[in-house]
Amino acid sequence: MGVGYRYMCDWCLYFVRTSGPWEFYRDSKGNRKPYGHPVPTSEEAEKRGIQGFSGDLYCPKCDKTFDTVLVEFAGPSEGYASTWAGWNERTNELMHEERFMCPECRTTQMIWNTREAEEAVCPRCKEGILRGLAIWIA
Repeated sequence: MGVGYRYMCDWCLYFVRTSGPWEFYRDSKGNRKPYGHPVPTSEEAEKRGIQGFSGDLYCPKCDKTFDTVLVEFAGPSEGYASTWAGWNERTNELMHEERFMCPECRTTQMIWNTREAEEAVCPRCKEGILRGLAIWIA
């Protein structure tokens, strides 16, 4: 189940959007593809199984949003129950001490959900704080 968030500066009203988690699978070439929610988007997705979760995370240092792997499993999941229950062995290169690293600047201040934005200073005006709000649920 994915959630969309909007973060708006409480000073200049600049805003960014993030979302996730989104299920994905890997195709035969290793490319990440959307799995679909609540059902697989294709026969290939159903056959390959859920390989992990991704999300659109925001880096306030770079002022960019990145499609980021949140969790990748050592092998494909057999279904939603095992995936969401956390029964699968995980691998994750971008996680550092339970935080996600920006693929460009390597900061660990990436923002995804509203709990992570409380101390994010607006990268545009440098005066305000980015305040988050969930704006939709899928």
